[in-house]
Amino acid sequence: MRTFISVGVALLVAGGSCVGVATAEPTPPVLTPLTAIDACPTGSIDDVPVLLIHGTNATVEKSLGPVRQALLEDGRCVYGLEYDSMQPISSSVGYFTAAVERIREVNHAATIDVVGKSQGALIARAVSLEFTDPHPLRHVVAISGPQHGVTHTVAGVDITPLGARTSALNLLDRAAVRDMLVGSPYLTELNSGPMTAPGVRYTMLASQYDQIVAPHTIAFVDGANVTNVLIQDGCPEDRAGHLAESTDPRTVDLVLNALDPARHPVVRCVPNNDER
Repeated sequence: MRTFISVGVALLVAGGSCVGVATAEPTPPVLTPLTAIDACPTGSIDDVPVLLIHGTNATVEKSLGPVRQALLEDGRCVYGLEYDSMQPISSSVGYFTAAVERIREVNHAATIDVVGKSQGALIARAVSLEFTDPHPLRHVVAISGPQHGVTHTVAGVDITPLGARTSALNLLDRAAVRDMLVGSPYLTELNSGPMTAPGVRYTMLASQYDQIVAPHTIAFVDGANVTNVLIQDGCPEDRAGHLAESTDPRTVDLVLNALDPARHPVVRCVPNNDER
């Protein structure tokens, strides 16, 4: 099996108080071909495979590296696929829907788990809505996903005028970013029906210090099969922001606990002042 690792944010923030944009056109990542998805390695524990989906302008390593490492240390079979996170979200949903089928096929698996960060969290929920019974997803864990859309404001700064002055650097020119804006045609259609799929468990994680997916309730959805978790509940000293969540010990533990509470009953409370 080939695993790939990748980082993600819905938009780019510099320093936590002002907006930062790339100084050059980002190079589209090399898409992981579905044919590169091999069967789980011999020795993986008898549990379902896990698919990781990174965030915008990121990689699995940067978005979910510690989660991936912890799952591998558990003996889980983990897949991390690179994709173009600036393309329309519908295209990414189509790619990961096919990836779910491929992972199940090569492993003869009935179900898999999916963990997504930021845009990847939105994609994970959207992928879950592509299937009907028998559903191939067992559990979706979504970390700070813009489930209800973000605004043109990042860290209190309106990025639209900046983009108008420097169109070559305008993140709003990116299809995926436009799709994540409040009221976008994509989100309007996605959220016009049920927010979740029957038979799938959802754990939605968020931080009240997130300056991108803000307010944090944007990352939550309602449903009998949904558990919404604020990482500060029971641990107010964890002030991790959107970027910092990728390596935040409590966030990592909450993911592991959601997927396998028997193996991971303890969720650490570690002070974290990184509000990026």
